[in-house]
Amino acid sequence: MPKTPKTQPKKQLKTKAKQKVQPKPVSITSRKSYWIALTLTMVVFGIFSGYTNRMAVAAIGLLIGSVLTLTGFAFYLNFYPSTLKATQRALYLFVGASIIGFSIWAVIVLLLNATSLMPHIVTDVGNSFFAITTLIICLISGAFIGDLIGKNKERLFSFTNKFRS
Repeated sequence: MPKTPKTQPKKQLKTKAKQKVQPKPVSITSRKSYWIALTLTMVVFGIFSGYTNRMAVAAIGLLIGSVLTLTGFAFYLNFYPSTLKATQRALYLFVGASIIGFSIWAVIVLLLNATSLMPHIVTDVGNSFFAITTLIICLISGAFIGDLIGKNKERLFSFTNKFRS
């Protein structure tokens, strides 16, 4: 019995060609110009809003700092993907924010209280405003550190194993 060559039917070839022709939709958040424009808009709006509401310069700085930290973290998550599964990355982000970020915030507040600088800052800014904005900045910084730990966990664990031997 002669062997027949295996060929694909013509219908499958046509569907593959159609799939290759359709481009992916482009998201506006995938452009770096969007993030630059967003950052500049937030800075200008923060300065204008603070000036028109007669906020202290320190309060405007804390407000802009918290917004820029959040925007920068969103940019980082969008442009630097992780090889981890989404649930693992979320776990590292959560642990980083809740443990590392809160610890950083607690140390900062305790140091400001110990050095008697807290009353000087709070009188200009306000107690609640200072607490919320600095907590946001520290939680986002902790989440960033947690993500870096998650991405580099193999290197970190191999480094610690050198000292165990």
